[in-house]
Amino acid sequence: MPKGDKYLNLRRFLEKSSSPQISLSYEQIEQILQFKLPASAHKHSEAWWSNNRDHSQAIAWLDAGYETDYVTDTYEKKYIFFNKQTGGLR
Repeated sequence: MPKGDKYLNLRRFLEKSSSPQISLSYEQIEQILQFKLPASAHKHSEAWWSNNRDHSQAIAWLDAGYETDYVTDTYEKKYIFFNKQTGGLR
C-alpha cells in the first residue's frame, strides 16, 4: 500500500469540498475513514496532526490541498480544522 493510502477516504472527502475551512470532529473523521484513529492521534495530537509529509495521514490532507491549523487549540476538544491552501503549495 503506497504511503498515505490508508487515509485515502479522508483525502477524497477533502478534495470534494470547496470550503476554505473545514472543521471535523475526531468522530466524523473516523466515520469518513471507516476505522478508529490510532491512540497516537489522541496522545501525541500536535505531532500526529502536523503538516509533515513524513506522516502518511498528513499526505491525505496535504494532497487534497489542505493543512491542519489551530491543533494546539482544538485537539483537547477532539476536533481539527483543515484550511484550504492557495498558491499550489502541494
